[in-house]
Amino acid sequence: MLDFEEEDGIDITPLIDCIFMLLVFFIMTTTFAKPVLDIVLPKSEQAARLSERPREIVISVREDGRLFHNQKEITREELPALLASMPDALLDLHVDEKAPFKAFVAVVDIAKQREGGRFVISTRAPADR
Repeated sequence: MLDFEEEDGIDITPLIDCIFMLLVFFIMTTTFAKPVLDIVLPKSEQAARLSERPREIVISVREDGRLFHNQKEITREELPALLASMPDALLDLHVDEKAPFKAFVAVVDIAKQREGGRFVISTRAPADR
């Protein structure tokens, strides 16, 4: 009869397997991460209609980046004067989902500079309530 001696100690093979699997997982997730997000704007699940709107200035940013106020085209240079003409009014931005983000940021920057910087970004509900 053969007599085998058992060694006292801890078997770390399962621990090495777990660490190896975690290492593979983290390498694979960082490899497949996209550096750029594809975003389609401006649908919102929380879109709500306001029953009473305060005095507001509606600025529309079209698909090509042009700005409009009351169906009249305005320039970015005219926007601060328009906002200054009604300082207590709420700025309501209607931005086309295909509009360049640069045009949106330019309008928001101007809106932030005015006193209070209050503005609303209008969206549409998924079902167009």
